[in-house]
Amino acid sequence: MKDIKYFIIALFAIGMVCSCKTSEANYRAAYEKAVAARDSSDRLEETIYGKMRKQGATRTVDTGAGEAEVKTMPVKVTEGGGGENENLRRYNVVAGQFKQKFNALSLRDRLAGDGYPDAFVVETAEPYYYICVGSYSGLEEAANALVSLRDANLKGVKEPCPFILDATARRASVKAE
Repeated sequence: MKDIKYFIIALFAIGMVCSCKTSEANYRAAYEKAVAARDSSDRLEETIYGKMRKQGATRTVDTGAGEAEVKTMPVKVTEGGGGENENLRRYNVVAGQFKQKFNALSLRDRLAGDGYPDAFVVETAEPYYYICVGSYSGLEEAANALVSLRDANLKGVKEPCPFILDATARRASVKAE
């Protein structure tokens, strides 16, 4: 009787070990699900990043260079981001946006090597990082820079960028890390 009991336990254990094997199909399904979730704009809008960006006003304006999308948000130059808060003008041409500071700094460095040595990073309160290739006092100047950036067709500049960031409301302090 004991032999049968041990045999059944061993058989059960072997069945459990064999049934838990992962397969390439399982990995592929999990990967595709993760990619779909990452690319879903609906999921982004449910996060704090989506909610904070909704608070910023977006408008389309006509300029001498054509229509331009202008987003208004309170921002501050990121510490170590390649710029000075005193040099932050009202209109900024944004080439990229990231949730991670490391990624923003990496794109800033690539843009500096691609002919935008004055590129710098600004951040919002949550923080969300925007890489600006230029800061301008006038909207027309910023619109011309936006057209030039679009025409350059640089690697790393992806939708919804480029756009013009209206930094009318500047943040008072940088959030401690």
